[in-house]
Amino acid sequence: MARPNYKLAKLQQDFKTFYDANLRKKYEQLEPARKKYLGRFWRRTISCSAFILLIVCLCINGVISKQIYDSDGFIKLSISAIFLMFIYCRIPIDDYCVETKSLVMDKILSFWGTFEYSPVLSVSEEDIKESELFPKFNRNDTDDSFEGIYNNTKISVDEKELRVKGDKHDYCVFDGVVILLKFNKKFKGQTVVKNSGSFSAFYRNNKQFLFITLLICGVFAALLMPLCFFANNEFHPKLFFMLIAILGCVVFLCVKFLMRYRKKATQKVNLESIDFSKKWSVLTSNQIEARYILTPIFMEKINDVKKLFHGKDIDFGFFDSKLMIAVHTSKNLFETTSLFTPALDYAKVREVVSQLYSIFAVIDLLQEKA
Repeated sequence: MARPNYKLAKLQQDFKTFYDANLRKKYEQLEPARKKYLGRFWRRTISCSAFILLIVCLCINGVISKQIYDSDGFIKLSISAIFLMFIYCRIPIDDYCVETKSLVMDKILSFWGTFEYSPVLSVSEEDIKESELFPKFNRNDTDDSFEGIYNNTKISVDEKELRVKGDKHDYCVFDGVVILLKFNKKFKGQTVVKNSGSFSAFYRNNKQFLFITLLICGVFAALLMPLCFFANNEFHPKLFFMLIAILGCVVFLCVKFLMRYRKKATQKVNLESIDFSKKWSVLTSNQIEARYILTPIFMEKINDVKKLFHGKDIDFGFFDSKLMIAVHTSKNLFETTSLFTPALDYAKVREVVSQLYSIFAVIDLLQEKA
């Protein structure tokens, strides 16, 4: 059974007092807007449902012939139409969410200090790439972001999704929260610490290498096929798959080796903590500094940070005068209201307070004196 978090309970109590004094009236003003958007949502949903029902009835009664609705073109058109209707119906939900956050998020964040909320990114793409925490990407989508000063430390937070999008492929390389802390002290080298204690972390950290490996193996599979025919032109499947497996391992290691040495942090660090080494892999360009930073106390605090995010994977890196923390979570964060519940329903606000507590607790943990 998990131990109760008394700090969070005390903060929730203090914030409720702050909410009653500073935010309740704002949420009362949101109720008419919520009803307006909710009515728009139901009108769109009913009209789209009626249109779909009409098409189904026309198909059943033979007005639209079986030859037409069984065709590939009709099926593709129907799927596209349903997708567009879904987007059309969802617009009021998103519009209400945007309007809500523009009115209340700055006030909610003021409980922790001077912060500015924005729907656009506050963590620059240059910092994201320089951190070396993420694979290459060509699409950077940000849902929520804010930045300000907390405990004399400048902090920027983005809820973002990084993707690789091409003509024939589109996949996500990161979905979660990026936290950037800026210090007065400049680091001499670059240190990258990635979660490696689970299969999902291994797949995420090596997704690009695996993709390239499979591509190369696919090309060479056809070339290796003739080698698997010997006496009497008999196919030897065990030999074939063994050769492909060996080729895959060699290509994977070579690609990973070559891509690693294109980065600044390339030296592997073996730390004293065996438990930490099992959960994270550490690369650095400065062994001495990395060992100085990653003390047993610091590593214990990072484990505490992971618990604050309910066991989600965390990667972090030190570069220039910055510490970037990447929290992998597909959960949609910072939603202070719901179109389908009254504006004064406090449950969503309580949830956002817990999320913000987890983020600011990162700085508290790192600033605690040993």
